[in-house]
Amino acid sequence: MRELTVGLIGRGDALDSLAHAARYRPGIRLAGRVDPGAPLPDADRLIGAGSSSSERAAVVALALAAGRRIAMPPLLALDDEARRALASGSIVQVSPLVGYAPLREVAERVRRGEIGRPYGLFALHHLPRDAAADLDARLADLLHYVLEVLESPVVRVYARRSALFGEQNDTWHSILHLAGEMLVTLEVAACLSAGWPEPERLLVEVTGSDAVLRAEPTRQAVHATKRDGLTRAVPWWPDPTAGYLEAALARLEQPDPPSELRYLEVLSALLSAATEQQAVRLADTGA
Repeated sequence: MRELTVGLIGRGDALDSLAHAARYRPGIRLAGRVDPGAPLPDADRLIGAGSSSSERAAVVALALAAGRRIAMPPLLALDDEARRALASGSIVQVSPLVGYAPLREVAERVRRGEIGRPYGLFALHHLPRDAAADLDARLADLLHYVLEVLESPVVRVYARRSALFGEQNDTWHSILHLAGEMLVTLEVAACLSAGWPEPERLLVEVTGSDAVLRAEPTRQAVHATKRDGLTRAVPWWPDPTAGYLEAALARLEQPDPPSELRYLEVLSALLSAATEQQAVRLADTGA
């Protein structure tokens, strides 16, 4: 059976991790890796790993120009090019958070109805204080994941961007009201001090009529005990990149999920709410 060839687009640590995962994944062969804006590799499947807004926008332009389908993290741009790419299926969005097995399990259990009728979701992603520049991308990743877990229409949103730990905006607080009286609260903050034991903190909790699901995939550690009896916890969890790779490959085989343009509508509403400092109601036909 012929190996599936995979080409990667991106730069930095994210691309290195994705290339490593691709090399050791049976059944596929890494056909090449390029920076955003460079000619696309000749491969059966194309996957992006960019994190910044400019990198993700460059991948969108590549997909539209080449007529190729690319799986990549959620878009940050709200322009006509982004909408065209999603509507045509040129861009298939995959949140990097689905790389975490506990978060995939939460999503599956909610879809199977194991918590009964969901009526609340709380999620937070805390980053080091020097990661404020990545805040919008992390909000986009969390928002896309949540909108795939809860498929009800979003009725109204409120959001606030704040500078709590420095001069640059370093905190997002967002509230989404969904149909059926569901309430979603999202918190993304570059708030962890240099002495914080974990490099980041990620938590998702979904409350339903029959059960509550709570996942903290970054709250794992290896406990090392010395001869003198002192024990130290060293934060550790599996690299989520392999899970992201699997999700991207699977998504490229499927028709476009109906939530893709819905995600852009909700993101646009959150940005407007943060700018205008007031709640924004989404159109009945939008989300």
